[in-house]
Amino acid sequence: MLNFEAELNKLLSREARMLPQYEFAELAAVGQELLTELNKKQVDVSLQIEEIYDLVKEQDTHVLQETLNAETVRANKLVSAAIYLCDLLEDFCAYARQSGSEELKHQAGILWQKSGGILAGCSVFRLGEEGQPMNPQIHTVKASVESPFPREQVVQVLQSGYVYQNALVRKAAVVVSRGQADAVRETERADTEIDDQYDSQDQSEGEYEK
Repeated sequence: MLNFEAELNKLLSREARMLPQYEFAELAAVGQELLTELNKKQVDVSLQIEEIYDLVKEQDTHVLQETLNAETVRANKLVSAAIYLCDLLEDFCAYARQSGSEELKHQAGILWQKSGGILAGCSVFRLGEEGQPMNPQIHTVKASVESPFPREQVVQVLQSGYVYQNALVRKAAVVVSRGQADAVRETERADTEIDDQYDSQDQSEGEYEK
């Protein structure tokens, strides 16, 4: 910022040696008046510039926030659409596994892997794999079955879950194992029930013969 008072003092010091005393006094008075007015204008202009800057900054922030909100809504819609398409693809893959066609099963597997890579490139990641320990934070258990696998291990993924930018969008729906011990107990119980049925039939037939 220009120091008008210092500049005026320099001017007055040069002119003081060349002007009569009364002319110098008149010049000094006029100069002081101009200096006061100029300083006032300078302060007013500085305040106005600051106000304008604040208004522009506030307006820019508001516009940026609106733009960010609009982009967030748009991104969420795209993610929802992508997950819906992946659900359809997952149903197709399940059909392919049951179709008996090895070629169809192979092609479906390739599509499933490629779709996962495309999603990962957009910060969307799948949840739920067979063989994983059950995690209530990312899994929703829909059923449990007897199996040779350890208890609480995922044996089937009914519907994949998804994470978008580290935020959980949906948990994976899974079937978990009840464990080998439970499977043995269930088998023994079933065998016992069958034996009881045969014993009941034998007793009934013996009574009938009598």
